[in-house]
Amino acid sequence: MTLDGQDKKNSFDVLIVSGARPELLKATLDSFEKNLFSNIKINDCYINIDPFEGDVEQINACEILCKNYFKKVYANKPTSPQFTKAVQWLWSKPQTEWALSIEDDWLLSRKVEKDEIFSAMKSKVMQISFMTKEKMWKFRSNYHYKPNRRKIFGVDIGRGLDKSRPIFTTSPSFVKSTFANRCSQLMTPSLDPEKQLNKINEPLSEYTSQYRNHFIGSRKDHVAIDIGRDHRSKKGITKQVIDGQSFWETSNS
Repeated sequence: MTLDGQDKKNSFDVLIVSGARPELLKATLDSFEKNLFSNIKINDCYINIDPFEGDVEQINACEILCKNYFKKVYANKPTSPQFTKAVQWLWSKPQTEWALSIEDDWLLSRKVEKDEIFSAMKSKVMQISFMTKEKMWKFRSNYHYKPNRRKIFGVDIGRGLDKSRPIFTTSPSFVKSTFANRCSQLMTPSLDPEKQLNKINEPLSEYTSQYRNHFIGSRKDHVAIDIGRDHRSKKGITKQVIDGQSFWETSNS
């Protein structure tokens, strides 16, 4: 679909990383429709559906489900799951100036207002991420930086932020499409996508270090809720990261 300049600025493509888990996906889309989609203009949906926790029937069910929420749905259905390749495919696709990038296992705890989004689109901001409990954020800053220890003449004076190292995420966020596209080009498929946005992939982390990630929410306002952790725990699925690569292991029979 060809968009004019105004549509590119005022609407958002939606990018979804999904497993073959239609029940989780429906809960996520219901929550985002109630708390966000009704407040902004949504364009097309791009969804990568990995054969994770389901088969062809569940994969197709996820694609069909998306058609209840979006006018146009473009689905990528790989034959084997690979998180980084999913992110690369999705982040190369958006046609709008900014896109909403989500996963199939998150809920919104409250309504997200249009002004919260557009007011965060400041100079050097390439990502606007939803605050979550998992970030364990203890600072007043509206920007996500790497925490560190502040020292004066070698004396530790407490916690601080390393403003030379902004932190970016694959968790729910708005992402500027030119930034997402360049990140997708620089990603190494064998490395965890989020970890290489901030370290381990030098060309990519050098590129991202020039920009900023602004929060929606605050240290006391957790806007997004991870429902995937509890779901995986019940199924005995754990994530292991070894040498920068992510692996899923199942402990239950």
